[in-house]
Amino acid sequence: MPTPLATASLAVLLVAGVAGVSRESGAQSLRGSRASVDRMYEQARSERLTFHETSRTVRAAAARGRLVRLSSSADVRLHAVGFPYVTSATRSFVQRLGAQYRRACGERMVITSATRPSSRQPANSVDRSVHPTGMAIDLRKPSGRCLAWLRTTLLDLEEAGVIEATEEFRPPHFH
Repeated sequence: MPTPLATASLAVLLVAGVAGVSRESGAQSLRGSRASVDRMYEQARSERLTFHETSRTVRAAAARGRLVRLSSSADVRLHAVGFPYVTSATRSFVQRLGAQYRRACGERMVITSATRPSSRQPANSVDRSVHPTGMAIDLRKPSGRCLAWLRTTLLDLEEAGVIEATEEFRPPHFH
């Protein structure tokens, strides 16, 4: 059963997610794929999001209101996030998911990355990364029941067509 976050009106990308993308039927998984990357990239292009090349262009987009600040709260903690800016839809999604996570787990959800300009992508990044647009975040991988809750929730949201989510192992996180 999808979580309350999986609503048709929520057009947002999270953890490299895509809202409103049609999906092929079949079992969902948190394994990444080229098709998933392509869906996210095409969604960013169809929404005409800017792929920011440099730190300066990220800051300029934030100053113009095209990206909004993502801040720590009672439900979400930012950890070593170099560019704490995202699209407004992504921020709304993070706030909602964070509140659900805190209710389920009794702790704050940890964000480890948000917008990253193309010039600052890590070595393990894909060439069509959507991090430069502000539509993607990375979540620290929790343990125990919180890990089970997060996996189930991300799978539910992916099955509902709300997001594209990937569980990564080097370093361990959800994208």
